[in-house]
Amino acid sequence: MRILFCGQAPLTKALGASKPILELAEELRELGWTCDTLGPDDFSIVEKDRSRARRRYAESLRAYLAAHAAEYDIVDYSHEYLPFPRAEFCASTLFVARSVLLAHHLETARIPIGRDVKTQIGALLKGPSRRRERRQMIASAQETVRNADLVNVTNDDDRDALIRCGIPAEKIVVLPFGISRSRRPLFDAVSSGVPEKPVVAFVGTFDYRKGAREFPTIAQNIVAAVPEARFRLLGTAGLYATVEQVLARFPSRLAARIEVMPKYRPEELPALLAACAIGVFPSYMEGFPFGVLEMLAASLPVVAYDAPGAPMMLPPEHLARCGDVRALSARAIALLQDRDRLRMERDRARECSQPFGWPQIARTTAEIYAAHRKTAGRRPANLRGLSNQNLPLSHSVGEGAGG
Repeated sequence: MRILFCGQAPLTKALGASKPILELAEELRELGWTCDTLGPDDFSIVEKDRSRARRRYAESLRAYLAAHAAEYDIVDYSHEYLPFPRAEFCASTLFVARSVLLAHHLETARIPIGRDVKTQIGALLKGPSRRRERRQMIASAQETVRNADLVNVTNDDDRDALIRCGIPAEKIVVLPFGISRSRRPLFDAVSSGVPEKPVVAFVGTFDYRKGAREFPTIAQNIVAAVPEARFRLLGTAGLYATVEQVLARFPSRLAARIEVMPKYRPEELPALLAACAIGVFPSYMEGFPFGVLEMLAASLPVVAYDAPGAPMMLPPEHLARCGDVRALSARAIALLQDRDRLRMERDRARECSQPFGWPQIARTTAEIYAAHRKTAGRRPANLRGLSNQNLPLSHSVGEGAGG
C-alpha cells in the first residue's frame, strides 16, 4: 500500500500535531507500506494572519490532492483542512480525515483564561474575532469529515461528538496513539519503586487549555497537605516561552519548589520523569495526550480532568470533573500521602501504558485502512465483523467502539 500523510503543522516530532503521523509512518514502513509526508512548509505559505494561513493551506492541499491523490492508495489528512466535495478527488483513493484535536469540542469546551488584566483586556478586544475563527474552524472540520471516506479519531468522546453532529458511526474509527518501539525500552528502564521525594510531574505546554490558570492553585493545595512536595513541569514552551514567564504565574513563595523545562529531547523524557512520584494533567480538551501516556509509561499514576483524551488511559478514580481543582488536588494528595497505595498505583500505571504501542496500532491501522479502501469514494460498509484483536483495551471500529 502507498499512503500520503498530510500534516497541518511543520513535520517534526517535537510538535504534538505531527509526531503521531511521523511515528505511525515509521511503523507502517516496517510493515512494507510506502509512506510519504506532506506539510505546510511544502507549500511555502507565509501569512501572519492565522485565518488566512489556514485558508491558503486548505486551498493548496486541495490543488495538490486533485493532481496527485491518484498516485496513492490512501491519503490521511487533518480533519479541518479539506472541506471540499469528495467528487473533486480520485475515487479509488481512500480519503481519511484524521483528528489530533477534534475541532467540534470547541463548541462546548469551557476553557478559562487568565485573571490578569492584560489577558482580560485581550479577551475583550479580540473576543469577537476569536469566536469567528472558532466557528470557521468547526464548520470547516464538519464539512471535511462529512466528505471523507473514513474519519480517524483517537478517543471515544471524539467519536460520540461526531455522531451527534450527524457523521455515521460506521464511518468512524477510534485509533489511539502509542509509544514507539525505540522509546519503550527507555521508559521500561525507569524504576516503578516509589521515589524518595514527592515530586509531581506535568508534561505538556503550559497554556489555558491544559490548566495553566488552575495549576498554581493545585500546587498550593498539594503543598499545604504535603509540605515537602516539589513540581517538575516539562515541555512548557508555548503560550509562555520562558522559565520566568511560567514561574510568574505562581505565588513567589512556591518558585523554589518548581522546576520548569520549556523544551527537552524526546529521548531525555524517561530520565526526567524517573525522580517523579505522580503526574497531574488538568487539560480541558485533548485528542490522545502523549504527556499522559508517557508519564504512565514511566510508572507515574496520573490524575486528570475527565475531558476528552485522558479517560482512554486512566481509571475513573483518577479523574475529576473539569475545573474541579479541589477534587483533582485531593486525588493527587491521596496518592502522595499513602506510599503503599502509591507503590501499587505505580505498577498499575506502567501496565496501563503497555497496550499503547505504535507497532500494534500500526498493524490495526493497516488492516482497517486496507479494508475501507475497497469502498473509497462512497460510504463505507459497516465493518463490525473486522478483526480488532490488536486494538488496545476495548477500542473497536465504528458502532462497535467502546463507550
